[in-house]
Amino acid sequence: MRKSLIAVSAAVAVAAVAGGAAAWPPGGEHRSSALSGADSARAASAPRSVAKVMSQGFADPGALKVGRTYYAYGTNGPSRHMPVASAPSALGPWKLNGADGLPKLGAWANPRKPVWAPDVSRRPDGSYLLYYTAWSDKYAHMCVGAAVAGSPAGPFRPVGAGPVECVAPKAARHPGTKPGEIIDASAFTTGRDHYLLYKVGYNGAKPWKPSFLVIQKMTSDGTHKSGAAKVILTETSEPYTVEAPYLVRHGKSYVLFYAAGFYGNDTYQTRYAVASKPTGPYKKGGVLMSTSSLGGKVHGPGGATVLNDGGTWRVFFHGALKQKPLVRTLYTAQLAWTGSRPSVR
Repeated sequence: MRKSLIAVSAAVAVAAVAGGAAAWPPGGEHRSSALSGADSARAASAPRSVAKVMSQGFADPGALKVGRTYYAYGTNGPSRHMPVASAPSALGPWKLNGADGLPKLGAWANPRKPVWAPDVSRRPDGSYLLYYTAWSDKYAHMCVGAAVAGSPAGPFRPVGAGPVECVAPKAARHPGTKPGEIIDASAFTTGRDHYLLYKVGYNGAKPWKPSFLVIQKMTSDGTHKSGAAKVILTETSEPYTVEAPYLVRHGKSYVLFYAAGFYGNDTYQTRYAVASKPTGPYKKGGVLMSTSSLGGKVHGPGGATVLNDGGTWRVFFHGALKQKPLVRTLYTAQLAWTGSRPSVR
């Protein structure tokens, strides 16, 4: 989940009930590289393009390529609202920038609370737009804010007096239930149309309530809404929640990548859905990456960003190094396509 590390142990228990989650091995250590039995069989057939490109914590990665330089943006670290890393190649070497990419939050956001899941895109005027998730004391839940910069490395400066989005559309609300938090924003542009995607979450609600993925058309600068929001995907058969939406166009299809499962164990995975237009309707296509499909080499692959890198499609995502404390880091892999169906090369 594009989440902070608060109350991981309690959430593991919730996920185990909601999704039949199997926790990692006792002690929080990830599996040995010496696999056997069924794990060996899975590892033998696991995609070979998957690579871990960082060794330190770097969760919920947004990614961008500008010129010949790659940039990645992570959920808040110990001393930064938004860690920024850069590299000359998708495979690295990746180096953390010394400065905070988002040194100051919007006035609406509580700076003592977590900052999650940054997404950076380039605007038509050449500047860079950041969407980030932060806590609003006014609404008492997480909301989405915007910031801009003249460089992809930042520093990004907040825009607007309030969050970009903090109130879910009616179709993404459960009657009689506290409004769900709004997290995991990402931008999508096709032609002259600009969109914001995000999650409306009800994690831990009792009785259980499904989460939603929403698309909202925006003005060309990405900071104001234009028209009504629309739910494009609802949690149904996924193993606990849907989140981290990221939309791309491939040929004539629109492919929505998203995470499902609990971010603190091996149920966390990346899935996809396909539509003929950005606003749907979307048809779920299944699992792109899971701990099992990657041969146990990556635990809980999620939080994906997908780039068309000069004809080579590449996905950036996080996987867990260990469980206690939960530490997630940056991975990348190449994608292949069969029509509108993606797979890890």
